[in-house]
Amino acid sequence: MELRHLRYFVVVAEELNLTHASARLRVAQPALSRQIKDLEEELQTRLFDRRRTGVQLTPAGGAFLRRARVVLEQAALAAQEARAAAGLVTGTLSIGYPSGLHLNYLEPVLRQFRGEHPRVELDYLHIRPGEQLKALRDGQIDIAFLNLPERPEGLEHAVVWRVPYEVVMPAHHPLARRASFKLSDLRGEDFVFSTRDARPEFYDGFFHQCANAGFHPRIVKEVGGYPTNILGLISVGVGVSVLPHFKETERFASLVWRPLNEPRLFMDWSLVSRREKTAATARFLGMALKKYPVAQDMEATGF
Repeated sequence: MELRHLRYFVVVAEELNLTHASARLRVAQPALSRQIKDLEEELQTRLFDRRRTGVQLTPAGGAFLRRARVVLEQAALAAQEARAAAGLVTGTLSIGYPSGLHLNYLEPVLRQFRGEHPRVELDYLHIRPGEQLKALRDGQIDIAFLNLPERPEGLEHAVVWRVPYEVVMPAHHPLARRASFKLSDLRGEDFVFSTRDARPEFYDGFFHQCANAGFHPRIVKEVGGYPTNILGLISVGVGVSVLPHFKETERFASLVWRPLNEPRLFMDWSLVSRREKTAATARFLGMALKKYPVAQDMEATGF
């Protein structure tokens, strides 16, 4: 059994279509079919059921797929480590990101990495935060960049960006002249906030903090999607909010941002990786942690 047999098998298992798999592998379909048949003969079991519309994994094929992926990953790691030991880092580094704003934050590290490791092919995948950990565990990406509601089991992560929560309101609001706020100062205000379905940890955390401050927020408008959708409503006077203050959002006209001093809240953004890393992944994470030291402010909390 050779590595190419495993590689061919995994691609066919992912595509479940020999025509698509042969195009992806750039191998003639008859040759690919022969390789799969040779593998089945060596294993003395069928890995696929052949059907008119494609192929389906047998139970044996499903079990073999899990191990085949591990073997291919280990082989790739061995090759990467050998090249790294010789001072040469090659391969592909795939990074998941939730929005252009977040990818832009990593730009200085990405620029440095490209300069020092020009033979590594960088790939960027726009993936919603809730789906990034699955993509990481499935091997679709090497690094996930996201806000973590809790520590991910079996993965490594490091906080590289702490975004403060601040009070945001229309510039003409009666409280806009205040230099800073306690959360209790907003008792009685109309709030614009995200829907719970859009960001459950964000939503629940905010209500928890308001309860600690002695009031229940009066939400007059809930908005799905990214917080910038909320800012448009605030700018036209629908209400106020408490949101993570990304500096890029200051381009919104007619808004003022004020520090929230009690409690101090932050949204922590982490780089998440598998414990077994390619040389390219390890080098990138090392650069990122030097550029963005892990947050150490234990007095602040996040939600």
